[in-house]
Amino acid sequence: MNVEGLIVLAVLIGALLPLLLSALGARSSLLKYGAPMLIAYGVFRIATLMMGPLSEPPVTESDVLDRPVEDPESDYVSSKTCRSCHPHQHSTWSSSFHSSMTQVVSPRTVVGGFDGREENFYGWRFRLERRGEEYWAEIGDTGKAFVSGSDRRLVLSTGSHHMQKYWYSSVGGGRKLDLFPLVYLIESDRWVPVHTAFIQPPKEGMPVSEGRWNTGCNQCHATGSRPRLHEPGKIDTRVAEFGIACESCHGPAEEHVRLNRDPLRRYSYHGEDGADDTIVNPARLSPKLSAQVCGQCHGVWRLLDDEGRHWREKGHQYRPGDKLEDSRQYLFHDSDSSLLARSQAESIFWPDGMLRVTGREYNGLLRSPCYAGGEAGERTMTCSSCHSMHPEAGDAGSVREWADDQLKADMKTSAACLQCHSSLGEDISAHTHHSPGSSGSDCYNCHMPHTSLGLLKAVRSHTISSPAAKATGTSGKPNACNLCHLDKTLAWTAGKLSEWYGQPKPALGAEDSSIAASILWALRGDAAQRALAAWSMGWKPALEASTPDWMVFYLVELMFDDDYDAIRYISQRSLRGHSGFSRLDFDHMNPGRYEQTVMRKVMETWSSRKRLLPPTTLYDPEGRPRMDRIQKLRAQRDRKPITITE
Repeated sequence: MNVEGLIVLAVLIGALLPLLLSALGARSSLLKYGAPMLIAYGVFRIATLMMGPLSEPPVTESDVLDRPVEDPESDYVSSKTCRSCHPHQHSTWSSSFHSSMTQVVSPRTVVGGFDGREENFYGWRFRLERRGEEYWAEIGDTGKAFVSGSDRRLVLSTGSHHMQKYWYSSVGGGRKLDLFPLVYLIESDRWVPVHTAFIQPPKEGMPVSEGRWNTGCNQCHATGSRPRLHEPGKIDTRVAEFGIACESCHGPAEEHVRLNRDPLRRYSYHGEDGADDTIVNPARLSPKLSAQVCGQCHGVWRLLDDEGRHWREKGHQYRPGDKLEDSRQYLFHDSDSSLLARSQAESIFWPDGMLRVTGREYNGLLRSPCYAGGEAGERTMTCSSCHSMHPEAGDAGSVREWADDQLKADMKTSAACLQCHSSLGEDISAHTHHSPGSSGSDCYNCHMPHTSLGLLKAVRSHTISSPAAKATGTSGKPNACNLCHLDKTLAWTAGKLSEWYGQPKPALGAEDSSIAASILWALRGDAAQRALAAWSMGWKPALEASTPDWMVFYLVELMFDDDYDAIRYISQRSLRGHSGFSRLDFDHMNPGRYEQTVMRKVMETWSSRKRLLPPTTLYDPEGRPRMDRIQKLRAQRDRKPITITE
């Protein structure tokens, strides 16, 4: 009899033998129920022993010498082990972008175009090709033949959602990794220099990033990582598992697996719905400790001195369920200047302290009243209030939709906020002054606007706040009202907020009273403001609320006039979302080559239809842009360097 047969036999014994004994007149409960269960348990134990341990033995990649390897410490067991008892959780995690955050390069994991294509940037020439099961890049000078030894085998990848980066072993070999200078943009099927895929000042040449994955990225992009930097001149980085795996959130599972080989122990917890103290379930932690499980990666922080020394040699001491503040200090715009340089603070935070970079949402949560201002000081909101690592619906379509932002069901509606603010749901329009079901009545559009940037898109702020025209005037941070009503002025917003909520009207200049706020951001704003303006001009709720025809001119302006490659890319993508421009041919890395053909196409399409051009958008009565005023604003552009890398 095979293993499956033994398990079935055990179940049948446990279910039928008590009935048989009862029919034969057995009166003892021990005889009727104890004996059969003991027999069933014995059979089940035989079956499980025949199956071997629940965990798969960890694979040590001892023969790999040119990259970090999966080499679990004794208390890690890997996600493959979790699959045997938690198939649904493993399946949904496998569909998330956490699972593919770092992967060994292979035909299964690579999404980039390695079809022999050649790319040329800044005097450098690249040829990308697949050789059997391996992926290679040749690197040389533009206009010259590739020389022997100029090729690099790519060994690890990072990301699989919006873009994918690649890493190769440093010249000379070893586990130290260098960043391949091109990144593959998935939605547009093209390669670009890494620094152009983020909000970064224009630069010539290819950046060199030696050992960055070993000394920084692996802290969050792998599970149970140990950089092993303790030997001078040698890096021997090892991880428990590539990617953000089960044990990143639940903690090392060796003891959990060992004890739960006992089926009686395992199923007693299922029957009683009790907590198993051999593993961490973030949903059972306090809101504070639960949020810290996410905050170990999604934050702006520095390691405390002792933790820093431990990290360089053995990895992080923090484990899910620990107090995160024991190992690191979280930084804000008003932190000690010795901890966060002014240039860093200006790139990470808006002047009012809110984050302008994505991937750091824990810092936003810490400054949110919904987190810090609960009854009697209790924190009531946490990351899992809205997000889930494992969706309930298991069909492929639901999982694909969930994977983008891992929100629970209905969390893309006002239901997310009405979990706590239930009284507002009785008459939502009385609070929002927008019709029910409209985007203006979705709580998060007002209280979590898209004011953070990363991965060539805008992301919602995770500092829960209310729109305020004064804050926009003093900090420059776009407000929720004008990110949706793109054709309205800041003075219009101030008037509505005063009328509806009694906010005092701030003193505003003539331009804030006569020109749409989005145009001021697009023409004279800093790089972050321009990027958000461009992205918002492609955001569906804004297009519905803002008579979008006038936006075409400003998107074209940003496509050709902006110094930042990423802003030109975002502008192009937004323009393609407008009617008539979906197939517009344009290369944001070489805009001059396309200027005449693009402008002609835009004007032909634009002139062929009736246009709505509000006076706040700087058009004259004949529909022509007021170039004198536009050029004046452009000359006032804030050219302070802004770097937003994630």
